[in-house]
Amino acid sequence: MTAEALREDGLLDNLLQQLFSLMPDSPEVPESYADTHKSYFELEPIFDLSGSGSAEEVHHWACRTYAELLRQLPVLARSWRSSCERALALRVERLTADHVSPLLLAEEFGRLQAADKAIDNMTVRARPSVREVSAVYAMEEVSTELVVKLPTDYPLGHVVADAAGRRVGVAAGQWRMWMLQLTTFLTHQNGSVLDGLLLWKQNIDKRFQGVEECNICFYVLHGSNYQLPKLACRNCKKRFHPACLYKWFNTSSKSTCPMCRQLF
Repeated sequence: MTAEALREDGLLDNLLQQLFSLMPDSPEVPESYADTHKSYFELEPIFDLSGSGSAEEVHHWACRTYAELLRQLPVLARSWRSSCERALALRVERLTADHVSPLLLAEEFGRLQAADKAIDNMTVRARPSVREVSAVYAMEEVSTELVVKLPTDYPLGHVVADAAGRRVGVAAGQWRMWMLQLTTFLTHQNGSVLDGLLLWKQNIDKRFQGVEECNICFYVLHGSNYQLPKLACRNCKKRFHPACLYKWFNTSSKSTCPMCRQLF
């Protein structure tokens, strides 16, 4: 059965309603149940329905099932939470932020720190203490940075993604579309933050794919205004940065192409 079928048939709503009716308000494990003071969410699953069926086992089963659902199908859990009555929604958010999110955030940052290195033109940096991830896309001597901020009730809450500093060779409208695509992916797909960053990188890769360098400065991106070579000679078809071409005209006192010497 697919995740969408679970939602359409109302099975997910029934499951989550039942889980939260079985969960204790304080999921700390009593000493009589295990030799630990961790919460039921942290203990290894016991899912042995042939057991004694004690209250502790039921609490453990409910907590671990919810944690696993958030880990595997966060989009469905997020959708269900948004349709809950206010009192239940607040309880869901509190239990998640206090007991489940720290576990899932630790896993997420563990994956990100494993990728805490350059991936082609992109470098990923995880900052668990402030629940942030930065991705720097570098090309030649300039770069652009994206910062993703994770909520305290991750993955229920909204992930925020935005630029930190300049955007290289990308118009504001194009950048907004990429941010919307990234936010939509992180909100409506059961993917990781790293998957979203790789999607962002793929968009930038496509933006610069096949772009020829300027035939004056020999860079794809201009050093000061970060524009792409977009003025082409009608004769030889070579492209130039507008700023480089205007400088050539001024210094040479000519209006000819720097390459073929035909009138531009």
